[in-house]
Amino acid sequence: MKSLNNVRVETKYLENAGFTYGTATELMDIKIDDGKIIAFEKAKNQSISAEDIDGNGQLLLPSIREMHCHFDKSKLGVPWEPIKSANSIVERFTQELIDLENLELSFAERMDNLIKLELANGVTFFRSHIDVHPKIGQKYLQQTLESLEKYHGKFDYELVAFPQHGLLLSNAYEEMKIALQNGATIVGGVDPASLDGNFEKSLHQTFELATRFDVPIDIHIHDRNQAGYDTFKELLRLTKQSGWQNRVTISHGFGLRDIPKDQKTAFFTELAQTGISVFSSVPLDGVIPPLAELRQAGVNIALGCDNVYDSWSPFGDGNVLEKLNRYNEIFKQTSQQQLSDSLELVTGKQTFGENSWLKVGAPADFVLTDSSCSAEFVARKIPVNLSLYRGNVTFSKE
Repeated sequence: MKSLNNVRVETKYLENAGFTYGTATELMDIKIDDGKIIAFEKAKNQSISAEDIDGNGQLLLPSIREMHCHFDKSKLGVPWEPIKSANSIVERFTQELIDLENLELSFAERMDNLIKLELANGVTFFRSHIDVHPKIGQKYLQQTLESLEKYHGKFDYELVAFPQHGLLLSNAYEEMKIALQNGATIVGGVDPASLDGNFEKSLHQTFELATRFDVPIDIHIHDRNQAGYDTFKELLRLTKQSGWQNRVTISHGFGLRDIPKDQKTAFFTELAQTGISVFSSVPLDGVIPPLAELRQAGVNIALGCDNVYDSWSPFGDGNVLEKLNRYNEIFKQTSQQQLSDSLELVTGKQTFGENSWLKVGAPADFVLTDSSCSAEFVARKIPVNLSLYRGNVTFSKE
């Protein structure tokens, strides 16, 4: 057993004349055993043993989740090269394959660079899409699994078998089966309408894989207008038909902004009731889905970095908190309560309330930061000083 001592924990909002101006905090000691919280109590200012950690009065928050990244795509660590022009997604991923195979750094080195960058930003959970298709076979998945071996006990992860070149277009079904037999834990997909050219057949095969291997689905849908809407409706229908409620994620979902106004409320509510999540990288190019409206309807929303200097984008700093900050600014979530509440989008945990994140039996996954409150942490992007996974230090600024 070990203790995380002298950490500040938010306990309630501070209000005056109806205005919430901050949060009250209390110094606490957190008792940890077997990677879980077994007790928490007021700080006793007792001596710190060699196994214990002194929080020095820093704010304790739940650790960060990176819910959409690509371990196999980042070019971090190689000399700068501008993004090549491409007239279509097919042209882009065709060029990407050539680029990745000719980089100076190995797959493992580039993946390490991305992981270390994100660990320094408080991440202790990754969901990564890994390309799986006939042109690359299982190569990227196997290299990912090999690289992950040295990080055992440092963080948790999920691997999405991702048919980047199209499930139908590249005839990737058999390769997807092999991937799901050999380490991938989620079925991926991309644009069943515009890329595969047959959204019904593509989605049918996606659900066939998911139900056969009893795994969730996370599907990239960039399509707009009618193509996007038709895809969403069929996805919703198949989720219900397959009994896959609470096991399906729409990544990006740009076309959700195009749902007819007279159908939007009912459709968003149906997504929420069916447990279909929406994960976003909060793009700035004007096609961001209505995330705040979706969340208000009860849809589970989570954020991820997605591109971090790869063949698709020269941008990205590997900081999920930057995405959350952007979300709040775009959707005008500026109050103390809104900023604090939004932390759930990158932690998966409620900041306040009856189901707040600090509870006995929960995993001991935390970050420590020199911030007065969670709202300041989000709005000012305060750096993480210490990160713990299952009670063990996985990153320390010192």
